[in-house]
Amino acid sequence: MIFKEDSMHKMIKVILLALPIVGCATSSPSSDSMARRVAALVDETTNPRTEMQAFEQLETLGPDAAPYIVHHLGDMRPLPIKEIELANGSPAAFEGVRHYALEVVHDVLSAILNQISGVSFEFVYNGATSRTREMDKVRWQTWCASTYPAKAVICSGGRRLQ
Repeated sequence: MIFKEDSMHKMIKVILLALPIVGCATSSPSSDSMARRVAALVDETTNPRTEMQAFEQLETLGPDAAPYIVHHLGDMRPLPIKEIELANGSPAAFEGVRHYALEVVHDVLSAILNQISGVSFEFVYNGATSRTREMDKVRWQTWCASTYPAKAVICSGGRRLQ
């Protein structure tokens, strides 16, 4: 094809103006500051020196962090300290603190998701089978995609949910 100089310049301008929009729509979760923050805190849960502080910080991120926490539910690394206490904010609570005996990263992330969302699926907070954890992950992903539709790909761990 042969373009006149004016039409070529117009085409280049259109392409250059469209590139940032395409970049925004296709950017990976790692370009998002919340994604980076949650990923770093999830890693810190596997270090005995930073584990408890990471639990607290994940909880304080609140509901905006939920899709990014759900994204990490496939993490089955063992936890160095296997106990956690979370404040029980439920008005019907009979105790002010909830105690959990956790085994792997998935367990603590599910407990934190329950804490920040008020939603619960499979009971994995005091140990579970790998099958139960997988069912829990799928249910959280489904909940997350319906609650945060704009973040459905993040909720699904990077793949489209069926």
